[in-house]
Amino acid sequence: MAFREKIISRINQSRWTKYYIISACLQGITIVILQATIAYFNTAQVNKGLEAYVFDIEQLSKGEIDEFQYAIDRLTRIKWENIAFIGFQFWFVGMSFDATIYQNSAEVIALAIMNLACSVLGALEVIDGKRWLNILTEINRRNGLSIPTSYIQTAFYLEIVLSICVGFFSIIFAYLSYAVVRELGWVIYKKIGADLSIQKMYRVFQLYVLALKIDIFIEFLVSCFYLIQFALKNSFKPWKTYVFVIITLLMLPMLYFGRTAVACESTFRMIVFILFQMLVVFQLVLIVIESMSEDNYWYTWICFVVMGLILAIATSSLAIVCITNFGKGLQPYIQRGSENKQLMSRPDVKRNDPEHWIIDED
Repeated sequence: MAFREKIISRINQSRWTKYYIISACLQGITIVILQATIAYFNTAQVNKGLEAYVFDIEQLSKGEIDEFQYAIDRLTRIKWENIAFIGFQFWFVGMSFDATIYQNSAEVIALAIMNLACSVLGALEVIDGKRWLNILTEINRRNGLSIPTSYIQTAFYLEIVLSICVGFFSIIFAYLSYAVVRELGWVIYKKIGADLSIQKMYRVFQLYVLALKIDIFIEFLVSCFYLIQFALKNSFKPWKTYVFVIITLLMLPMLYFGRTAVACESTFRMIVFILFQMLVVFQLVLIVIESMSEDNYWYTWICFVVMGLILAIATSSLAIVCITNFGKGLQPYIQRGSENKQLMSRPDVKRNDPEHWIIDED
């Protein structure tokens, strides 16, 4: 089956898969527009409302001066959070297509959970925006100042709209994900049959591939962001910067390398991939140490780093389990393209029906 035809057939497989993709696309478009607009107003608040405002610093107490500076730092950081969430939406839509095309039920479930988590982060974004609006308003009131707050106020209202939209989409998406998972359960059963050992190994394989796909966003995002925001702007020891640059450049190729390694059941290549993931863990540990040692209590950032650390360890653990499953009959079901046809032509490969479907094919 041609790849384009497969995409169309998998998306149109049922009304639930159609609604699933439509929901993901509508959410992506809506959230990207709102986040981009919020990022604009937060940036405008810093550039036009705080840094451009001139007043006698002696009018403010030390605590108020600190709050004013914290507001500048926080709103600058919020802009990067907005950019990160925009990147997440692009990744989310792409993963929704991927989960539907390759019929990965674990991926569908993970996306639904991550979407619900985003709705919580959306609510926290509203709380944080209200906090800084109140701080600037109170500084104005106590000192008779006129620091412009219209930009952050507009961003706050948009954050409320964003929170409502994310909550609405997350509920709809969770329901559609439930329907799609039920459908995929039967589809996968038809593909690999009732062999419980194959089913168990395939679930591990699905989780491993899912971890690789999440790593594309979390690990790579954290590495790139750290290089942009911290490593290249501060006077860190040169060897750390070099290590971070090399690991970041190798990250995406190595994640693809890890996928091909499990497909060909190469123990040596899997060990190479696991060792690289250990380097990623080392890098993330250094990032956590640098972040905490500088009193950088940017909690959203620290959460991303910790998530990346957990995922890197989980990916390595799943890779080890996959190695133990090599040579036990799963390989023909997880191939792509021409390898599929070659392996499925082997006489020792079981077929469940005359029109056997191959898992994760191209």
